[in-house]
Amino acid sequence: MLAVLVGLALGIRATRSVAAPILLGLVVVIGASPLVGILTKRRVPSVLAYIISLLVIVIVILALLFLMSFMIFQTRDLLPQLQDQLTALQQDFVDTLAGWGFDVSGVIEEQILKPENVVGWASSALSALYGALKSVSLIIFIVAYLLVEVSGFRRRFYEALGEDRPALRRWLQWTGETRSYLWITTVLAVVVAILNFALLWALGVPYPFTWAFLSFIMSYIPNVGFLIALVPPLTLAILQRSWGMVIGVLVGYIVINFVSDNVFKPRFLKSGMDLPAAVSFLSVLIWGFVLGPIGALLSIPMTMMVRTIFLEASPETEPLALLLRSGDDPARTRRRAWSWLGRDKSGGPTPRT
Repeated sequence: MLAVLVGLALGIRATRSVAAPILLGLVVVIGASPLVGILTKRRVPSVLAYIISLLVIVIVILALLFLMSFMIFQTRDLLPQLQDQLTALQQDFVDTLAGWGFDVSGVIEEQILKPENVVGWASSALSALYGALKSVSLIIFIVAYLLVEVSGFRRRFYEALGEDRPALRRWLQWTGETRSYLWITTVLAVVVAILNFALLWALGVPYPFTWAFLSFIMSYIPNVGFLIALVPPLTLAILQRSWGMVIGVLVGYIVINFVSDNVFKPRFLKSGMDLPAAVSFLSVLIWGFVLGPIGALLSIPMTMMVRTIFLEASPETEPLALLLRSGDDPARTRRRAWSWLGRDKSGGPTPRT
């Protein structure tokens, strides 16, 4: 089984220029398909409902593409300007440690933390992300064709498999969980981006809109995304030589992210939808390796697909599916998160009527 999984992963990696847009288009359609149903229920003709839904999706995709392109080009223009500041900051850091008796010049000479290498790594990451965006036209065509199939998909699935087939129930369960995950994550990502923009603007960090939009995109990457979104504004704050700005950015980002991921997200996620932290982190690495940057964004939906549709299909692999579930009931998590509000002055819980 392990050999088959490795072979399948390498096969998908070899064709990820096509596989990644297809999977991204599928996830987008799953998230946007309720719009067609809402318009149809309001007695909008099916063809018109499809056209309106497709236009909304295309406008959103193009707007995100424009904002991401703006962010990438602005960051690329900023990196050369920061190289001299990074060099000066690095020399100050080396001199300070040398005054304390620590010689780290060897680390610099080994070209591990040289500013030009840091700038090169950042430029390579931006190039990889922009390369993934070039397939946006293919993604739009995939979404257009898949959206046509939304209305008749369930009926044909019933005719092919029957309403009582476990495969159909697992598919519908995955689509429902993915749709809920996408909507909840998107709403919280917008709120987090607005709060981050207000924080960065109040602290005077350069380019606050760019880093706020970066935090919005990185909200779809669990665990690692928060750290990636934190690095650019924190680096700029350090280069400003203002400890108040550095502490404000660090504490503000941590508080906003903690409240979003540990208070509000468990409140709305369905039971069993969330993944353990270790599995979430590993899924980013695995799907990023298989599908590239798009795979990192789709790591949670793809891991839930493997768990729900494939691992839960057989009694032999069902224990593996259980290992991929967090086992936390969101209702219990919510009660634990807010339990301190229900305590009286003596420290005991407030009696409930």
